[in-house]
Amino acid sequence: MNNDTKKGVFLGILITIAAILVINTAQIGYRVLIKKEINYETKEKTIYNLMKDNYVEDLDNEDIYEGLFTGMVALATDKYSRYISAEDFESYQISTSGNYAGIGAKTSIDPDDYSIYIVSTYENSPAEKAGLKSGDKIIKVDGTVVSYDNYDDAIDQIRGPEGTSIVLTVKRGEETFDATVTREHVDVPTVGGTVLDNNIGYIKIEGFESVTYDQYKAVYDDLRSQGITSLIIDLRNNPGGLLDIVTKIADDIIPEGTITYTEDKNGKREYIKSSEGELDIPLAVLVNENSASASELLTAAVKDTGKGTIIGKNTYGKGVVQTTFPLNDGSAVKLTTSKYYTPKGVCIDGVGVAPDIEVDNPENYEYTTLSSSKAECDLTNDTQLIKAVEYLTNNN
Repeated sequence: MNNDTKKGVFLGILITIAAILVINTAQIGYRVLIKKEINYETKEKTIYNLMKDNYVEDLDNEDIYEGLFTGMVALATDKYSRYISAEDFESYQISTSGNYAGIGAKTSIDPDDYSIYIVSTYENSPAEKAGLKSGDKIIKVDGTVVSYDNYDDAIDQIRGPEGTSIVLTVKRGEETFDATVTREHVDVPTVGGTVLDNNIGYIKIEGFESVTYDQYKAVYDDLRSQGITSLIIDLRNNPGGLLDIVTKIADDIIPEGTITYTEDKNGKREYIKSSEGELDIPLAVLVNENSASASELLTAAVKDTGKGTIIGKNTYGKGVVQTTFPLNDGSAVKLTTSKYYTPKGVCIDGVGVAPDIEVDNPENYEYTTLSSSKAECDLTNDTQLIKAVEYLTNNN
């Protein structure tokens, strides 16, 4: 190649590089100047400054960024994933542990006057010892009037260090009085049981929390000592809970094999297996449209293995697993990280588990909740329970 040719090639390369640079610069300029494209970090700062400089009221930096974090998770993911503030994460940990220092009462809010009312008191709890009863309204907490706006704060205030006391102003009928309650460590009852006619055992599980397996074993062993010959497990209105807890209970019930398996976004599967040993008496499982997540996992394992008969209504259909990631400031992010599958390989998310025997309960039927390890049963109006008793009586 002669010198003139080499110069021509070199010049051509320079011209090409220059053209590419001009094109790229033009594209960048178009995006920035014509389309006014800005990156997310710049946009965040722009909106922040607009709010601080122009919004008519004062703004709190913490509120701004808590809203940013909340929206980031909520809008980009499914309905089960969420950002949890440091304050809420503390309450969340208490709710999933099933134990805390408090008064030992199940409460709700009265929609008429926004007072806190006691649904039930737990057996041998501080609330029971202080004479509080179902239906009592808590209208003040340490002198602070309870309202709709401070309901959550009032509940948090009722909880506190073990051994400390709180004064509750209570309204019972037309009577108003103060009750001093000393906080104690409380194990929330999540499992209760009883023996029905024809030696049928009944176990109600309200949720799968860290205390639930031990409570289940205690109730089950007590029923077996009373000579039950068949068993009903009631999972109605059970919203789910901890995966490791429900699989321990399933391991006690179904034969050796797969309880469930999970699959993540990369197709990685993790199998959870049951060991040798299984329930050796006939079983019926009660479910309804509010049986969700972990309760569906147990239901599907029983159904797929043929270990029992499912009675009631089609379940909720939550077949995904959440993982909670704590952050260093005390807050956390809860994300859906995998889906779980039944022993037969079915993902029930959005579908639910269909009962073997479909039975509905009366409209607006009020289910009893647990206040101790003893469960109350309604064999007059609870048509689903009546059907389970009838089924086990005829197939025992």
